[in-house]
Amino acid sequence: MITLEERSTTSVASAQATQVNRAVVEKAFTLLEAWQHGGEVLGLSELARRTSQPKSTSHRLLGILEAASLVEREPGGYRLGARLHGLSGRLVASHPPVLREACLPFLQDLYELSHETIHLALLDGVDVHCVEKIYGHRRSPLASRVDGVLPAHCTALGKALLAHTGQATQRHALRGALHAYTPATITEPLRLAAELRSVKVHGVAYDRRETHPDVVCVAAPVLDERGQAVAAISVSGPSHRFDTASVLDRLRRAARAASLALACPRAERYAA
Repeated sequence: MITLEERSTTSVASAQATQVNRAVVEKAFTLLEAWQHGGEVLGLSELARRTSQPKSTSHRLLGILEAASLVEREPGGYRLGARLHGLSGRLVASHPPVLREACLPFLQDLYELSHETIHLALLDGVDVHCVEKIYGHRRSPLASRVDGVLPAHCTALGKALLAHTGQATQRHALRGALHAYTPATITEPLRLAAELRSVKVHGVAYDRRETHPDVVCVAAPVLDERGQAVAAISVSGPSHRFDTASVLDRLRRAARAASLALACPRAERYAA
């Protein structure tokens, strides 16, 4: 028979264990929030600096997160793991639910025109989340996949989305670390802000070998009735043979048509 004293001791121990577990979870989430985007690789010292946590604590938490596939070890540090991206992808892709259905015909039209790689993507914080991809005739040197993520600041998709989103989101992206993926990557916030203004005026965004040294890309936003970006469509190809100007008009028309299709009720789309 358990005495009152033993029961009290057990309750105190249980409460203390709950507090410890809660503290570990909170510190783990603080660590995950240190990354500015999914492609960023951070070392232990930088993670400790950004989170104001001791290196020993960060190292212990990284071991737990790595075992759960929430972070992955890379040369020079750690990056956010595929499991976390998958969860993020399911959350992002749920809105709007008809996005892929409405846009896919226009992605296919662009592919038939260019035979280059076509992407449909959403903005997820300061990352670009790929919803759909149609592969070009030749393999692209840029690694991307459906449900994968790319940094917004150097991709045409990301710039098209950032230029047509709220000021708070833009400020958040410009405050973050603008990692240089190639010598052409824009890493100065003022330059990127100026480019986003240009994108807003002209309706298209470019990746001029900024994400991969051998790839160029052009993208246009899919807009809602308020002029805010719901998604973006891009055409990309090897820089030595793909001329972005050759698809510019068709890309603009495809993005406008996708915006209209997405705004139509489902019954009207089927009737059309």
